[in-house]
Amino acid sequence: MKERLKKILSILENSNKPVKGRDLAEILKVSRQVIVQDISVLKTKGYKIYSTREGYILEKKKDVVRKMVAVKHSEDEIYDELLKIVKAGGKVIDVIVEHPLYGEIKGRLDIETMDDISKFMALMESSNATPLLKLSGGVHIHTIEAPNKKIMNDVLDAISKYLLGVEK
Repeated sequence: MKERLKKILSILENSNKPVKGRDLAEILKVSRQVIVQDISVLKTKGYKIYSTREGYILEKKKDVVRKMVAVKHSEDEIYDELLKIVKAGGKVIDVIVEHPLYGEIKGRLDIETMDDISKFMALMESSNATPLLKLSGGVHIHTIEAPNKKIMNDVLDAISKYLLGVEK
C-alpha cells in the first residue's frame, strides 16, 4: 500500500490537469474503490487532494496571489463574471455560500480558460443543477488566484460591479 500511495502522489504531482480515479486504478492495477480509499488515506496524512468533476488534483505550492472575494450577482451573470476573471488573467478556484441550515457550502470550480468556462456552463445547463448562489440570494465568495498582484488588481477591476466591500 505504501508504494501505491507514493505512486499516486507522484502521478498527481507530475500532472498539469486533474487525474481521473479510473485512470489511477488502471495504471496501478487496482479497483476504483481502492483508489478512493488511498486518496482518503493521503488526505488524512495532510496532502491537499481535491476531488473535482474532472478528477483528482493535488494542490501544489505555487508563487501566486490568492484572494477570497465576496460578490453578488444573478444566475444570468455567472458567465459574464467568469469571463471577466479569466480574461483578466485570473483563475476561479471555488465558490462558497453560507446556508442557514448547513453553514458553509463549498464547490470546487478550477476555471482558468475559456474552455473551462464553456464546459462549466454546458454542465450547468445540461444537469439542471441549481447554482450555489441561488441558495444565498446571489451573495457568494470566490477564491481567486492570479500570477501576481498586478493581475489580481486587474481581475478585481474587471469584476468591480459584482464586488462586496473588497480592498485591493
